[in-house]
Amino acid sequence: MQLDIIYEDKDILICFKPAGIATQTAKLSSQDMVSILKNYLSKQGGEKSPYVGVIHRLDQPVSGLLVFAKNQKAAASLSRQIQDGNANKDYIAFCTGTLEDKNGTLVHYVAKDSKLSLAKVMDEKEFIENREADKKQTVQINKEDKLIYKKAILTYEVEKEFEDSSIIKVHLQTGRFHQIRGQFSFIGNALLGDAKYGSAESRQLSMKKRINKIALCAYRLVLKHPVTGKEMEFVLEEKYLPEWYKA
Repeated sequence: MQLDIIYEDKDILICFKPAGIATQTAKLSSQDMVSILKNYLSKQGGEKSPYVGVIHRLDQPVSGLLVFAKNQKAAASLSRQIQDGNANKDYIAFCTGTLEDKNGTLVHYVAKDSKLSLAKVMDEKEFIENREADKKQTVQINKEDKLIYKKAILTYEVEKEFEDSSIIKVHLQTGRFHQIRGQFSFIGNALLGDAKYGSAESRQLSMKKRINKIALCAYRLVLKHPVTGKEMEFVLEEKYLPEWYKA
């Protein structure tokens, strides 16, 4: 696989992850970004096992920008930015149907079902009705399935609208498991090419438009350099954008 590095210095590395490649995996037979980067850095610097710190992840079928740390100090700083919501991650997505609000905010509660590798979503009303005593109303532990629900917030803007689908820009305010896929599926606008969260309508439309991978791409990343503190913005060049977006 060709490694596409967008930016690199002695502390961080920004690269493009193609759809189909995992950020990190335990499977020995599968390529992933961490092993590819370790191989690259080993050849560059001669180290047998160079440090590659995973700061955030993209689902395997999703393409886009990823930042990795090249030392532990940088990893700690970048991780804090992600956890505190001080790093901006923006996506483009292609979803089923149209949205009534062309600029909107989605607020739900999301839990990761590890057994099914699935995000379970509920709206605020359902959460409040079913939650256990929690003053902050941000976390729910469901006694039956032992899932922990956390507040999930994103904003979106419709960029292009068709009769049966929409291309949207999405900004994450929280970083929950499968958040974008789960939230848009929950409101009836499943992403095209998403077999896991898709509906019969989205599957049919995906076939019609010949989209067989999840129509989601992390196209913009804004963060502060872990050493200099300088704000850095990275936006994918057109050549890296998915065909459904450029069409």
